[in-house]
Amino acid sequence: MLITPGRVPDATSIPEPAQRFPQQANRTPTERDTVSTTPPLPTDPDRTPSTEHGSRRDLLLGGAAIVGGLAGTQPLSSAPAPSESRSKWDHEYTFGHSKLFMDQYHEGILGILSKIAGETELVGELTSRAARVVRGDHTVWTAMADGHMPHAEQRADREGSPKIMKDEQGLKHLKAGDMLFTNYCNKQVLAVRERGVYVVAVTVSYRDNEFRPAGFTDESHSNPDGLKLKDVSNVILHSHTPYTQGLVRAPEIPEFTLCPSSQTGLGALHWMLNAELANKLENPGAKPVEKSVEYLETLVARIRQIATHRDQIRETAVEMTRRIRRGGRWFVRSREHPGLSSEMEHVASGPMIVNWGNWSAKPRENVMLVSTITPSNPDEVGIANQAQKEGALVIGIGPTTLDGKTPRNGLVSHCQFHFDNFSPESRGVIGIPGRVQPICPTTGLTTNVIQQMLCAQWVDEMVRRGSVPYFFQGGYQQGGSEYNAAMRIHFERQGF
Repeated sequence: MLITPGRVPDATSIPEPAQRFPQQANRTPTERDTVSTTPPLPTDPDRTPSTEHGSRRDLLLGGAAIVGGLAGTQPLSSAPAPSESRSKWDHEYTFGHSKLFMDQYHEGILGILSKIAGETELVGELTSRAARVVRGDHTVWTAMADGHMPHAEQRADREGSPKIMKDEQGLKHLKAGDMLFTNYCNKQVLAVRERGVYVVAVTVSYRDNEFRPAGFTDESHSNPDGLKLKDVSNVILHSHTPYTQGLVRAPEIPEFTLCPSSQTGLGALHWMLNAELANKLENPGAKPVEKSVEYLETLVARIRQIATHRDQIRETAVEMTRRIRRGGRWFVRSREHPGLSSEMEHVASGPMIVNWGNWSAKPRENVMLVSTITPSNPDEVGIANQAQKEGALVIGIGPTTLDGKTPRNGLVSHCQFHFDNFSPESRGVIGIPGRVQPICPTTGLTTNVIQQMLCAQWVDEMVRRGSVPYFFQGGYQQGGSEYNAAMRIHFERQGF
């Protein structure tokens, strides 16, 4: 799908200024706030100041000129010239910032996955029970997709899903003998357990539980009945994503951690459960734990491989920084897997700038990130092509080759920077004896890790240059919505 020159690629999906952050399905309601249309002020040193109204910087410079003129008639100052030598304290200065932010994120993700490795025995027990449930003509339901990207990544009809676990569409449909994996904790979940449904509570950043400080979670995401996971479930399965959501600690933004992580923990568990369950249903004599470990090891190996992109990620982040400091906008598009862009836009611990502002104002300074799970989606290729023609920096993340085929004019052909996601299979990485096609993909998870690392390093490069961007605090956190509302006007004035 080609796009009209002078407009943002895929402009029909961008709300009008008065609807810049609309309420959307599958998003956390408390993270949605009304956005005004206050234009960014030319406060950044890389921007051209307006000639119509004097900015604060203009006034200060003008005042400095007057003072300088007066100083010319006064005796020379006796203040010493600044010393160019290093001080005896220089060795103490790190500004709390000694590790690249992309490395913080990468190490944090690997830490989550290493903890999930400790859940494999429980995954084996749960999938053995799930196999018995299915063989007994009952249903295994899943509602462990709270957040942004999980709603698309973990759908039962997502390519690569064995389509055994069913998306929970209302607790009233659950019957005695069924099984439920859920992120939720309330009296309705307790009621289904009491009528004979086996309930597995899966921890997630967005929902209150007994494994975080009391009072951290906003009432909108707490349980008004005072119940905890242990009260409503038969067993608790830990995703090991931090309740704070972000993995990057930026000293310049001390209020909360940055760059969300919950999709990796939930997604890894989701595919581990599916791999193990599918294997046990096809092969009744299967080992208690086998395919879930194979999936996790494959995912970890590919995420470790992402470290080979470090130099290019930093180079890309620097170019993004230069453009955004000059007034460019940053848009993210994902047509093949809509969950990828949703994990970057208006998400807890995510940047406010994504998909905000007027693309047409400075098209040659803009950044277009296309995150995907295929090398040649026609809409995504068209978006990248048009953005490149307009002079934008086009970044692609996704597989270069898919199922052994490399397209001649795919996404990579229209990007200044492209990052392979090391996931060249459309359906998955787990082969099951008795199944024709492999199942359980890594494509969505590895692409998301790369885009979050890129975002993390962009923040790093911004703050190193004295330009601190605004981020969303999770609306699920106490005070999060109030913080976002208070920061909105400052974000809009600054523009990032």
